[in-house]
Amino acid sequence: VQKPVEGFRLLVKHRKAVTAVSLSDDDLKGFSASKDGTIFQWDVESGKTEKYSWPSWDILSSHGARKPESPSIKWSNHVLALAVSSDGRYLATGGLDRHVHLWDVRTREHIQ
Repeated sequence: VQKPVEGFRLLVKHRKAVTAVSLSDDDLKGFSASKDGTIFQWDVESGKTEKYSWPSWDILSSHGARKPESPSIKWSNHVLALAVSSDGRYLATGGLDRHVHLWDVRTREHIQ
């Protein structure tokens, strides 16, 4: 493994492959998502992370999420894409569950 070049930092937190990365418009926060279902918010300067927690199935279903129609398919929090709103207040994620999830960046809470 090569050492990172000066000014470049290697950030490792996910347990499986990273599937999406996004930066806030002010370049102060980074966001990453993975096949393991984790979503992290990164402080770009320090490298410190804060993890987003998926709500319970009861909360997800109250927001309109539905279980897969086929019993052979399990619900998955595998995240494939994410984007930050231009004002930096919201994070949108999408994945194998075929839903777009909206998160509050300040509290890291699932909104919808």
